[in-house]
Amino acid sequence: MQIDALFTNFFNERLKNKLESWVIIIASIGFLFHLTLIFLTTYLGWIYIPGFEEYLRNPISAVYTPFSFILIYEVYLLIYYLPRSFSISIGKQFEIISLILIRRVFKDISDINIEEHVLFDVKNLPLLYDILGIIVLFFLIFLYRYFLLKRKVHQPSESLTKFKNYKKLLCLFLLPIFIGLASYSFLQWSGDIYSIAIEGQQKLVDFNTVFYHEFFDVLIIVDVLILMASLKFTDRYSLIIRNTGFVISTVLLRVSFNYVGLENILLIIGATLFAVCILGIQILYDKIDLGDSTKESYGYM
Repeated sequence: MQIDALFTNFFNERLKNKLESWVIIIASIGFLFHLTLIFLTTYLGWIYIPGFEEYLRNPISAVYTPFSFILIYEVYLLIYYLPRSFSISIGKQFEIISLILIRRVFKDISDINIEEHVLFDVKNLPLLYDILGIIVLFFLIFLYRYFLLKRKVHQPSESLTKFKNYKKLLCLFLLPIFIGLASYSFLQWSGDIYSIAIEGQQKLVDFNTVFYHEFFDVLIIVDVLILMASLKFTDRYSLIIRNTGFVISTVLLRVSFNYVGLENILLIIGATLFAVCILGIQILYDKIDLGDSTKESYGYM
């Protein structure tokens, strides 16, 4: 009961709605602030911010800022839904990756030189890869959500309750880690800005590498802990295989951050497709799994 009460303090519908409202406000302010910087630097030339040229080149790149705040909120939702359903939390991982791709698309569009006559130049291929990747990923997320709706509903049990309490405990440990990583990433980002302004660093570190590398490392650990717990709280073979597949999918998503271009997109799509297949096969397996009575059929083998 203490775990439930503590969990409810940080993960409840009222707090979630408040955070959603604040994220919308902060994202809007960030978008307007980014637009103002672009106007002052690129169009008026009143100020110059070294290292930020690629983020201040085009008004389209200003969309990058609100998506960054939305992504942080999506990470909170991932932790929020983890105790309710591990599979829903995994689905949130895919949504986060898709939003990272969408955010990157706006940056890719702002990098296009419209004065060039060749649109499908080698420099513009990352944009094409990201756009195609988003379409395929969106369809795979749809399939994943569709399979979630088709899952077999299992009656609440003591083991299931203990399993949920275990996941709530993991969330309570994950929340301060999430806040700590976000704070550390912000300080690191601020340090890079200082290096640009004082020490003359040439280019700002890619914003896509900030926070999410470390956060997905932590997610892999959490997923493995959930997998190990599932061995204790359930003997359902399909559930154990499914959770194992989800761990593999998370690892592939983390590995994708180490690559760029087409390799990055293929790893993301591969990770999502793998989870979709695992979930789909689990649904088919559960249709023939009748619990203890299923063992009676083994006599025919």
